[in-house]
Amino acid sequence: MFDRKRLWDLLRRVNWVLLGATLLLAVAGVAFVKSACESREEAVVQVAWKGQAEFAILGVFLMAGLALWDYRRWARLAPWAYGGILVALVLVLIPGIGEEIMGARRWLFGLQPSEPAKLAIIVLLAWLLGKGKAWMRTVRGLVACLLLTAVPALLILAEPDLGTALVLGPTVLAMLFAARVSPRLLCAGLVALVVAVGYEMTMVKVAMAEDTPPERRELLLACTGLREHQVERLETFLYPERDRLGNGYNVYQSEIAVGSGGVWGKGYGRGVQHRLQYLPPSVSMNDFIFPVMAEETGFAGAIALLAVYLLGIFVPGLIIGMRCHDDVGRLLCVGVVTLLFCHVFINIGMTVRIVPITGLPLPFISQGGTFMLVMMMAMGVLQSVAIHGRAAQAVFRH
Repeated sequence: MFDRKRLWDLLRRVNWVLLGATLLLAVAGVAFVKSACESREEAVVQVAWKGQAEFAILGVFLMAGLALWDYRRWARLAPWAYGGILVALVLVLIPGIGEEIMGARRWLFGLQPSEPAKLAIIVLLAWLLGKGKAWMRTVRGLVACLLLTAVPALLILAEPDLGTALVLGPTVLAMLFAARVSPRLLCAGLVALVVAVGYEMTMVKVAMAEDTPPERRELLLACTGLREHQVERLETFLYPERDRLGNGYNVYQSEIAVGSGGVWGKGYGRGVQHRLQYLPPSVSMNDFIFPVMAEETGFAGAIALLAVYLLGIFVPGLIIGMRCHDDVGRLLCVGVVTLLFCHVFINIGMTVRIVPITGLPLPFISQGGTFMLVMMMAMGVLQSVAIHGRAAQAVFRH
């Protein structure tokens, strides 16, 4: 029998600020994908925004389903979801099964398993760490969590997809820190991570310096363990003036687009850089869609976008976690918010040359069906914690 009173009670607990920000970002994403698509010559690509809208609508239903379903129940399915994702990540790498596009094998039946893998890892770790098992907060627990993360991360790196693998690091570290797992080891690991990044950047900078002999350059680059395209991206970041018509072209045109928008922008659909294809059409509607927005809406639009992320997604997500009555819900919120923050920071940062190019999409804005669905599901996770997280009793079986 339909329980109208219970449904009203559930709707009353929905975080409406989070929901409003999610829908606003999704609508903005469809609008600016449409603007970016219009510069493409292919008729199929010109209507790609319709597919983006369809995925956004489907994502809303997925978000609603996850939100109304108590997270303390579906979180117990995390091991099965994790196992299924591992199978999908393996299938992607098999020739004839996984689809290869532009040298990367990331697609399986039109979807990217690496995207839901991020959410599956968050749910699995939240479920394991939040069940209250004492050993999970020891060194053994730390090792177990790192191994569970490393397996899909290595499969994702093999596609190759460095950007997606990179965001798993800070996301998992934030969850481990929130779960109070071996704080000293976590601090040591963080220091080691900073040292490793500094080492790689320094080695590439010295190797690619103009006065470095060729034989020494090869030796230094061999010590980094990086692939050729990764070295090129770091070189572009460290020496942006060298190859503005080659490897640094996208970033150079991106900076021009962002700067030329001025305070109020040139108006929707009037961006010059992508319409004249100075900002390449192949990237303007996905990884480099922020310059399209910044040119058309200006500094004011860029600040408004950041404000929606901050005040509409990040802050409400953390508040939901703080109000939750159990560790699983708290850790889910920490994981989801950290994941989205990494995507926003890295995507916008690479378009204005704050960080090297890694190929990460902008949540809800960049074109991509799988990514849109996963972002909507992530919002469903937060809403589920908002709706069910303040219940008096948990339903886990310890």
